[in-house]
Amino acid sequence: MGERFYGVQALRFAAATAVVVAHALDLAGTRLGLETALVGGTLENFGAVGVDVFFVISGFIIATTTRGQAGVGAAGAFLWRRFRRVAPIYWLLSLPILIGMARGGTLSPDVATATFLFWPFSGLEMTFPALGPGWTLCFEMLFYAGFGLAMAGGRRVGWGLVGAYAAMVAAGLVVAAPVLRFWGAPIILEFLLGVGIASVWRLAPRRLGVWAVGLALVGFGVSLVVGYGGIDDVRALNDPWNGLRRVLIWGAPSALLVFGVARMERVDVAPGRLERAAAFMGDASYSIYLVHVLVIRALGRLFESGMVVAPGDVVVVLTVLASLAAGVVVHLWVERPVLRLMTPPERRTLLSTPSS
Repeated sequence: MGERFYGVQALRFAAATAVVVAHALDLAGTRLGLETALVGGTLENFGAVGVDVFFVISGFIIATTTRGQAGVGAAGAFLWRRFRRVAPIYWLLSLPILIGMARGGTLSPDVATATFLFWPFSGLEMTFPALGPGWTLCFEMLFYAGFGLAMAGGRRVGWGLVGAYAAMVAAGLVVAAPVLRFWGAPIILEFLLGVGIASVWRLAPRRLGVWAVGLALVGFGVSLVVGYGGIDDVRALNDPWNGLRRVLIWGAPSALLVFGVARMERVDVAPGRLERAAAFMGDASYSIYLVHVLVIRALGRLFESGMVVAPGDVVVVLTVLASLAAGVVVHLWVERPVLRLMTPPERRTLLSTPSS
């Protein structure tokens, strides 16, 4: 539990920033109709790959930090830690949007269910929670539940759950049902890739990490040159076949990247300022990921009002910087205090276990 993965933390920050950039480009290009250097090419929505990197990291970190823990008690403690780390700050930041939807009469039971119960498929198409990025937390919570069951039940239960998931993925490719769209979503494979990495990364030669990172960059580069179709949006969640394409095109390189960065980690060298800064921003990445939507909403209204006029690229840069700054503020002044309140006094050491 005490291991600190500085490289992986930096990767978390990079993944969060990539998502913010993608949404900042949406603000400038789609909402405001401004021209930017990245709008119109494959780089425009490529930042969505940050979610895939997040999912692989989540599987890797969860499996690594719970190594050797088993039994009902350990599973219960694990699930409580995950809940208090993910849900309270997410619900808190969802409140402004929930209140606005309720006042406007647009808060539906499906949206409330996705937001509070982490169940995004009331029908055959995903219902997004009030706070848009919360859709990823639905899959995070599903993964945590399955992992907790595996911890409680042991290896046989774990492999049984993997087998059941494989059956649901196969069934979901030919049968359209809400439960299969969620429980059998191909994107969950990315968590399992992370779990697999956790079981082998220590055994591999260190030089293999460099090769893995190189192959990951080649894989991402190919998708930028050739294109990646509709895997960057909700189509990859509503269509299982498209979801499989996302796992192959973005999930596999993400797994290589996480494996490579983890294997290249130097635990025998004291971290410098850059590593510590990257680790801090990695810790703040969850707040950045959640709050950037609120920042974009506020800036969008500001730019639309005409009070501030700026070129498209300036809008993107300002949006990204404002989102990162707001995320750090929320991390320091909201997320950490909430975690402290929900942590027993004897365990009030801020753990570095990441979540998306």
